Amino acid sequence: MRRNQPQFPTSAITIRSMDICADDGATLARLAERDSKHPLDGPVLGVEVEDRLLAAISLSTGRTIADPFIRTGELTDLLRARAAQLQRRRRRRLHRRRGAPAVAGPPGRIKTLPHWG
Repeated sequence: MRRNQPQFPTSAITIRSMDICADDGATLARLAERDSKHPLDGPVLGVEVEDRLLAAISLSTGRTIADPFIRTGELTDLLRARAAQLQRRRRRRLHRRRGAPAVAGPPGRIKTLPHWG
């Protein structure tokens, strides 16, 4: 493999939300044990290559776990980038929700109330 060539073909990589309380919980626990770390809490994103979980990140803490026997640095970087994207999107949604509430005025017009907090 050449130095600049990625280890994993991009078509085989899947980043997805994982449910720590359901079927994904056992898989995440095995990965954490393999990495000699505690299992992740809160919402988790995992990266799979050909349906094999190789790394995961907790969206609430930013802590990661990864397979120590495979070069997963690029995959962990992808997870961090995706987690940052999701955090920015969440902040924008929260900001829009906290914006000035609109109430109906005369037909065809919308009044905007000032926002106090």
